Amino acid sequence: MILAAALLFLVAGTAAAAPGDKRLLLFAKNPATWSIVKDGARGKLGYRETDGVFTLTASGLAPRSPYALVRYQEAPSRGAVVARGTSDAQGKLVLQGIWHSWAGKFWVVSGEDVAGAPGSPAIPKAWRPERYLFEEKPLGVPCACPEPEEP
Repeated sequence: MILAAALLFLVAGTAAAAPGDKRLLLFAKNPATWSIVKDGARGKLGYRETDGVFTLTASGLAPRSPYALVRYQEAPSRGAVVARGTSDAQGKLVLQGIWHSWAGKFWVVSGEDVAGAPGSPAIPKAWRPERYLFEEKPLGVPCACPEPEEP
């Protein structure tokens, strides 16, 4: 049993460092200025465009609360639920799955504020951005902006 767990750990560790892996950092932002909240909640979305496999890890969220990873496109304005989950007692969230459209904005929102199952349209129910994580920059859009510090 221990050998199987160790082998799984080695395989998972190797897969996380595979060539072609990309990342997107997510941060709590001040809704008045859209600047990153220092020492606020944050996360990292690791993904591979080739097969769509992703893992989101976030911390500093409300404990034992539902969350949704949402992809948002501005033109035309629409969203899709990528994944759903619940934070643990320490406010940590891990979501994994497969997604194939790695362009646009990705947000972690309160699961109470959006309806829709993973893979379906995101239907907004409330807008409380002080509870959300927002991308440091949209995917697929060239940006000459500096990389923020990794969580």
